[in-house]
Amino acid sequence: MKDRIIVGTPVKLSHVLIGIIVVIFVSLFLTGFGYQPWWLFLIVLILGVFVTLPTCFSSYWQIDSKNITSITYGSNDALKLLQLLGLRKKDKQIINLSEIKNASVVYRKNLRLSPVDFNPDYLDLILDLNKGTKVTLSLGSIDYQKLDSILTLLEDKDIAVHDKQGVQQLLKENKNLFNHFHRKEWTSL
Repeated sequence: MKDRIIVGTPVKLSHVLIGIIVVIFVSLFLTGFGYQPWWLFLIVLILGVFVTLPTCFSSYWQIDSKNITSITYGSNDALKLLQLLGLRKKDKQIINLSEIKNASVVYRKNLRLSPVDFNPDYLDLILDLNKGTKVTLSLGSIDYQKLDSILTLLEDKDIAVHDKQGVQQLLKENKNLFNHFHRKEWTSL
């Protein structure tokens, strides 16, 4: 097993800067490379940088043999952009593995009220800490090997791991979680 397992994608400043450059070129393209008034270019650029760019990056977490470190960005787009550029401090939570009582893998349906809602369902690792609090870490679209490595690491540290829905086995069998949990008998989830 690797020293550290990362779930999600860590943000690099170079990716943010490339994103800003792309937004500038798209803004120039949409405003006719100078044929439209400069204020229109500025509006399109601000919308691109403050609305579109922060949605391209999301929080992530990592686990090693001692700790789980969760990096979370703010929900406000302007604050998140400042955090991505390194101008504001991002939220960092470190959980020592000895503080974890048990862990659960939980698949939850995203209730879709619109036919054009393409947001995925939720696959989470829920940690019950000794101090009585719960921490929810998103597993996203994790593969079987990574999930198995995480659960094995937790079990090696004598942490009780629960997978009542059999998510680990479904991933091992390469089954589609969405198709499995959206059958009729799983409607109560």
